[in-house]
Amino acid sequence: MAGRDEILANFQACSGIEDVGEAFMHLEAANWNLLEALQVVMPQEGTPATPLPPPPLQSVSQPEVISVDSSPELHLPPPIPPLPAAIPSTSAASLPSSSNTSAVLDVNIQVLCGGASEGSTFPLELPSSTSVSELRTMLHQLVGITPCSQILEGFKTPVEDSTVITAALLPESRTLTLNAQSSVTFDNYYERINGALGDEYLLLIHDESNSKDYNLRFPGSKRIKEIKSDIHDLTNIAVRYQQWTGWPPNTDQENATLASSGISKQHHLTVRKAVKERTPKAQRKTLMETGEENSSGDEFLDASELLNDDDDFLDMMDVPAVKKAQTLIPADVDDEVMGVMHFSEEFRNRYGSCVPMFYQGSLEDALKESVQLPAKNRKLLAVYLHHDGSVLSNVFCSQALCQISVVDYLSANFVVWGWDLTHEANKARLLNLVTTHFGSMASSTVRSFSVDKLPALLVITRTRGTIEVLSVIHGNGVLDEVMTALLHATEMFEEQRATEVQEEEAREVREAVKAEQDAAYMESLKADRAKAAAKKQAEMEEKQERERVESIKQQEEAIKEAVRASLETDIPQEPSSDCPYPVATLRFRIPGGETFSRNFLANTTLQVLLNFLHVKGYPADEYKCLQSWPRRDVSALDVSKTLMDYKLYPQETLNIEER
Repeated sequence: MAGRDEILANFQACSGIEDVGEAFMHLEAANWNLLEALQVVMPQEGTPATPLPPPPLQSVSQPEVISVDSSPELHLPPPIPPLPAAIPSTSAASLPSSSNTSAVLDVNIQVLCGGASEGSTFPLELPSSTSVSELRTMLHQLVGITPCSQILEGFKTPVEDSTVITAALLPESRTLTLNAQSSVTFDNYYERINGALGDEYLLLIHDESNSKDYNLRFPGSKRIKEIKSDIHDLTNIAVRYQQWTGWPPNTDQENATLASSGISKQHHLTVRKAVKERTPKAQRKTLMETGEENSSGDEFLDASELLNDDDDFLDMMDVPAVKKAQTLIPADVDDEVMGVMHFSEEFRNRYGSCVPMFYQGSLEDALKESVQLPAKNRKLLAVYLHHDGSVLSNVFCSQALCQISVVDYLSANFVVWGWDLTHEANKARLLNLVTTHFGSMASSTVRSFSVDKLPALLVITRTRGTIEVLSVIHGNGVLDEVMTALLHATEMFEEQRATEVQEEEAREVREAVKAEQDAAYMESLKADRAKAAAKKQAEMEEKQERERVESIKQQEEAIKEAVRASLETDIPQEPSSDCPYPVATLRFRIPGGETFSRNFLANTTLQVLLNFLHVKGYPADEYKCLQSWPRRDVSALDVSKTLMDYKLYPQETLNIEER
């Protein structure tokens, strides 16, 4: 429902009444029903100025399905959903008509906004003899554009508000175009039909006056002035007394949206109440009588404040304050579970022992015990929303909700969770819960519930993993209508549940087969890993063995090098050519056919010769040193004897061969 500030502004714009006080008095007399107030001050030609009946209440026999997870982009107006069958006939009964005949005229209404060339079109049944003025009133109830702001086009000839609509006036397509003046926005239309659209913004608001913090989520299309009005509901600080810190400079805080304000998706704000000097009671009373206080319109900038500030309002009217009855959930309850328990206890005290069995826990736990269970065990969740300010509350509870048939049916097929929206703080808490668990669209739907649409019963289900509002049962339904709506919701739920049970069973079979395959694979993988581990162990042992052999070889080479170096120091130098002592010239032929020679003193021992060959790389344990004639292995002879003893003087050729 639009705020009282907006209703007051629309009333002044349509009626032409500039005096705020006079406009306020007309709206008060009409109980803030804009259509009724306009009918009083602007009667139609030839029609007595009688107030219109209230807008038709929604039939509960056609539950409304509201998706809470989709978030379409905002380009053109969203398509208007099909109207329930009860709307045309009920609307016709609710509006003045020049004829009582049952004939109807089918027309199509195309809604355009923002200068768009194309828009959404929906069908509408008009009772016979419906005037243009009555059509405007019906469109105001359905779409939210006030009659004075509507631009209706498409008639074959010019029409007046009093003109009766006939088939001859309509084009062949029977389509009329509904546009709005440039100053009119479609925000309420979007919120009511398709929820708040656009990006989501998180405002971290600190209330200095009450020392409280609020974390509020809004769509990017939310206007700053609307946020201020919402904060008034939370903090009880009137809009005109709100002092803000944190909005960007040069921001048009009357019409700017969050998306156009330039703030980040998470933004910190501070609000406090401006302390102003209050007008004394006697002076206020005098000013109200003389009308001087209304001359500037300042006191009516926030009309809702006069109704929310009980002390000021009662002082002005000189009526003593009446103590309010205890609500189902007090305003000062900080814990959700404690609020639910208080709701259940107070509801039973108020309406007796035959009441629904309300779930004693948080909304999150209620979801886990109902729609979040496996399909075979799943139940519907019924969220009951109560408001003591609605005249329907006691009638609905005593005549429908607390009847034994409804109580038993809810107990067998639903988990029931209750909440009281009487206090604004509790309403804000519920909106946060709904946004968290159901999504922003469901939150916008609950936010749009006016007091006269409460109480309400929200039927919550889960389809394909998505939690959504299956239907909404408003408090204007009688017992039969409520039971019919519950039965219809249960039938829809059972159809969905049967499909999901089959899918879950098929999924369980697939998962069992997959589990067997996984087990076989794991066994095979385990065997492969064991083989790989054994192979790796063998490779590691082989590597270690190679490293050990290599190490031994290196050690042996090192020893050989050490021995060779030691032997090399013991080998005497080769005698010179002019040596006076006998010299033996030995020629060595190595494997491969190459030769080298060396001179030794004839008295050199055979050991020195073998040491020389060792240093050259031919140790006696690996190579033989053979003499051709007589053929013998010199390396096997007595090494203490000299070359001359073995006739290796004056010269000899020796063959080096591997052993």
